[in-house]
Amino acid sequence: MAKEYPHISLPIHQMKLHYDVVVIGSGYGGGIAASRMSRAGKRVALLEKGKERWPGEYPNTLKECLKEIQYSSPEKHLGKKTGMYHYYNGSDQNAVVACGLGGTSLINANVALEADDRIWQMSIWPDEIQNDHDSIKRGYERAKEMLQPCQYPAHFPELPKLRTLETQARLLGEEYHKNFYRAPITVTFENRVNAAGVRQRASTLTGNDATGINDGSKNSTLMNYIPDAWNHGCEIFCECEVRSIKKCKKTGRYIVFYEWLDDKRTNFTDDNRHSLYFVIADTVFLAAGTFGSNEILMRSKSYGLKISDRLGKGFSGNGDIFGLGYNTDYLVNCVGPIKDNTASMKNPVGPCITGVIDMRRSAENVLEGYVIEEGTIPGSTGKIFKLVLEAGSLLIGTESQNTTLSQYAKKLWRKIESPFNGVYTGATSHTQTYLIMSHDDNTGQIELVDDRLKISYNGVGSSDTVSKLNKILEEATIKINGTYIPSPLWTEPLGSELITVHPIGGCSIGKNGKHGVVNHKGQVFVDDSNNLHEGLYVCDGSIIPTALGVNPFLTISALTERICEYAAKDRGWEINYDLVKKPIDFDQPLISYERKFDLTNRGHILEGGISFTEVMRGYFSTEVLSADYVAAELQAKSSDSTMQFMLTIIAYNVETLVEMDDHSALITGTVSCRALSPDPLLVTNGKFRLFIPRTDHVDSNQMMYDLNLSATDGTKYRLKGYKLIKNGTFSEQVTSTTTLYVTIYHLDDLDNIDEEEEADIRKVVGRGILRIKPSDLLKQLTTLKATGETSESRFKAMITFKNFFVTTILKHIFVRFLPLEYSQTFSVAKTFYYKSRPKKEMWEIIAEDDVKSLLHRYQGGRKGPILFVHGAAMSHEMWTTNLIKNNIVDYLLEHGYDIFLIDNRLSTANIASKEQQTLDDIRLDQAAATKKIREITGVEKIGIIAHCVGSISTFMGLLDRKIEGVGCLIASQVAMHPSAGFWNRVKMRLNILPFTRFVLRQSLFDARTSPETNLTNKILDQLLRFYPVSKGQICRNALCHRTSFCYGTLYQHENINQQIHDYQDEFVGIVNLTTMQHLAKVSKKELLLNYQGQNVYVTQENIRNRLNFPICFIHGDKNVVFDIKSTKKSYDALRLVNGADNYVYNEINNYGHLDVWWGTNANEDVFPKVLNHLEETQHLWGYTAQHLSNGFQPFDDS
Repeated sequence: MAKEYPHISLPIHQMKLHYDVVVIGSGYGGGIAASRMSRAGKRVALLEKGKERWPGEYPNTLKECLKEIQYSSPEKHLGKKTGMYHYYNGSDQNAVVACGLGGTSLINANVALEADDRIWQMSIWPDEIQNDHDSIKRGYERAKEMLQPCQYPAHFPELPKLRTLETQARLLGEEYHKNFYRAPITVTFENRVNAAGVRQRASTLTGNDATGINDGSKNSTLMNYIPDAWNHGCEIFCECEVRSIKKCKKTGRYIVFYEWLDDKRTNFTDDNRHSLYFVIADTVFLAAGTFGSNEILMRSKSYGLKISDRLGKGFSGNGDIFGLGYNTDYLVNCVGPIKDNTASMKNPVGPCITGVIDMRRSAENVLEGYVIEEGTIPGSTGKIFKLVLEAGSLLIGTESQNTTLSQYAKKLWRKIESPFNGVYTGATSHTQTYLIMSHDDNTGQIELVDDRLKISYNGVGSSDTVSKLNKILEEATIKINGTYIPSPLWTEPLGSELITVHPIGGCSIGKNGKHGVVNHKGQVFVDDSNNLHEGLYVCDGSIIPTALGVNPFLTISALTERICEYAAKDRGWEINYDLVKKPIDFDQPLISYERKFDLTNRGHILEGGISFTEVMRGYFSTEVLSADYVAAELQAKSSDSTMQFMLTIIAYNVETLVEMDDHSALITGTVSCRALSPDPLLVTNGKFRLFIPRTDHVDSNQMMYDLNLSATDGTKYRLKGYKLIKNGTFSEQVTSTTTLYVTIYHLDDLDNIDEEEEADIRKVVGRGILRIKPSDLLKQLTTLKATGETSESRFKAMITFKNFFVTTILKHIFVRFLPLEYSQTFSVAKTFYYKSRPKKEMWEIIAEDDVKSLLHRYQGGRKGPILFVHGAAMSHEMWTTNLIKNNIVDYLLEHGYDIFLIDNRLSTANIASKEQQTLDDIRLDQAAATKKIREITGVEKIGIIAHCVGSISTFMGLLDRKIEGVGCLIASQVAMHPSAGFWNRVKMRLNILPFTRFVLRQSLFDARTSPETNLTNKILDQLLRFYPVSKGQICRNALCHRTSFCYGTLYQHENINQQIHDYQDEFVGIVNLTTMQHLAKVSKKELLLNYQGQNVYVTQENIRNRLNFPICFIHGDKNVVFDIKSTKKSYDALRLVNGADNYVYNEINNYGHLDVWWGTNANEDVFPKVLNHLEETQHLWGYTAQHLSNGFQPFDDS
């Protein structure tokens, strides 16, 4: 049966931000409002708290039914909030209602009787209703046209319960008998297409109405008004519990806040309650049922929405009384079959109610009228029913005192038979069920206490009317020789309480706000006057101001039809009341609006999907706008500026999510941040990407969050966040996967944002860090859910996702054991960063010892010139590499500097690098380069930027005056007092270098390697997997391991991008061991010495005479090649001898050795410091410091 009715609701993420009309609830009021407003051409959304279930999906066993029960009292709520059967425990008055698409119409007794005409003449109604019977009649007729009530057909099988009720009416007397008739019921008795175009099956007469009829015969709103609304463009959303309504002062629109009751999100009970979604509407029709509508309005009022103080007053149970006529002399057959197994029925049970003894017109006073109806018991609860009967007959039953011995023997036998032969035999099968609708005094009250409904109706069960009507049922039972059992609640030990299936009132229609909550049109009163919320309507049982003495749903329907008629008329809308002329095509409604379905059937996942819910909380700062997330977090903590979100991630296809870097899953949810909005921010378009390689970090993946956010006042934001997954221990992986770095942008156009806009700090609203609490992480794991039409597809999806997730994390934990990665030739197809530069010039220069070097020039402007000096085993390309987005050369070229770069004898581009060289030798190359540059440019003094060994050899040359004509120096990582890092000192103490040189007879060390290298290098490569490195610096790159072994780790991996890490063999290579031995000597002494170990360089006189010019030191505080005291000691020595004026020290936080030049953010963290020093000292050196000789032009101005 379920296949005949495809689901028509949409998933939450398909909901638009704004609708013309939002309808809350889907019972008679909600279904009608959604249908009529959609037929008026309005864009309508219907929000239903319960689930969408169609015939064939309703519970039909006791176990299934028990799972669907939810219980509410002022103290607690038990069961899932989408449970189909909702029991409200009140004070003296209890109630049962349904929860699901279709509301209580899913389980009601179908009786479609109009209210007594005298009801409408009561003074409790406004004049507009008392004097307008025509509109009420139109409402009734329109409702009947759609609901199509009819009597149980005369030609259908005779129903024992109906026959017995007629017998009872006759035995009670002529007044009762003449008022007996077959009730009009909303049940289909033929296979047909109904008024809404929905195909329905004929009733199978199971009587299982109270738990949901699975045969498709029940004319609930799910079978007419709701599909009619869908057919005319209404968008339906289930599992949405509306919490409150707010009127936006800025726009005048209504904001409907709701909680998404997804099974997995409810694991985060408190967070889900406070992580509310919202939708904006011009007009709202509140039809959440009597309890739901009262609760929503009460909560809204407590939150600031002005509403009449009559709210919650005038509650009624509609005079409902329940009773049982046990073990009568007549076969009643009131228990339905289990699992709708009609083959097991000897006699048909029939629809729940088929007959009525209507005593309303017999009463002179309308308030004394009532109806008696027979009922059925669903087969799933038959065994419990039998126990209730047996216990009730003994404890509270009333029997006939005139039973004959023969009758008594038969009754006894029936009692004995039922326990042995089941509920379809014996005493149980001879039990009549009764339901009376009458009149109470409408003085019940509904309150919201501690955010829970409190229902009280003091003394309602102790009234004379209730006693009188129970007496009538008792008499009717005794007339057929049965035992009358009143409702077990209606006993003194249990407080003489009543239970109703027809709760009404609390939002009663009134003449004004003093007498009611809504006016005759259903509009909510602002206060006790006639002032209205003109766009806020209530249209369900809660607006009925008096007990009706009959089943109320047809009257609720009539009033709602009237309300819709007036709502449309007041706005100039026209409702098309014409019935559809052909069956509904559930694949294509008559009217549809553009929707995004994304590989889904109406947005529902089909095959191999995955979903989970995540709660994160933390701090968000609107003061710190830079990318310093830690600073932002600290600032936000100081002002208690918090942020929290609850997101559900939905991947329609796990395969594409894990295999394609550019594929994203969908995100829906809300963000709460007081700094941005007093209300939750709604995710209107969210994307999630899992473990995307992060190119600006080495061996890193990230989980990316990209959310469009909308505030209730119309402000739009974009949240971009990432979790950075790096190599590390298990605990570090847990931290990484539970830490999100968040940036919020304030944008007008959320659909267009590029990297340049993201980099524009003017668009940044703030930044912060969110984390997952351990308790939330455990809950999150329980929300992981695979989706698909088959168990096989769900299993495959779950395995695929878990395998990908776990494998990725394990790769980051067990990095040392993964296959080594080797550098490859840079592919032309590989992304690299290119910037236009001036034409390159090149000279060959010869040092005084006849060693040749190369000098390169980029003539970038009239500042400088500057000579760049590289470190050991590198080339000038360490400065010019296009493997990083921003290099220092391009940076200074953009600022107008004339750039020179040397490939000295240590350069991998210089053939001399394979020869043995001392640090003393290297200084000669810088001397030759300096001289050549001065010749080319005509300047007296140049600037130098020197790194590592290049810096050491430059200081040597300056101190012994081999290098002359330098007016500015920037020294990177080391100067006159080299001090090795910890592991380099360990290696020196272990004499690894002498062993390599003199025992292994190696004169060169090549950082480059490959899988095809010799056995010795293969062994070394494998051993270097375990070379000790600082926290977070483990990687798989063999070249990186070898450079770390030779020099120490050259960078903080988190600071450089993947490309330069993978392809640095482009300019990193061989170093001769003589240079390394000399470097070890000076590092041990922490002083520049010549190769013979003599201090010919660092003397006070040399410092005073040769270094008394601007020098800037650059040193990363995490440098493990040279300890930071290497430069600090030199800085102090210079200041001590020459004073402080010429010297600047820059300690670069969170940087290592080479990453001060290669770092992804070096252009922000380091380069400006370099430029600042050059600019401030420019008047002392270079082109601006002297007059060039006559006619000399270093630039070609043409």
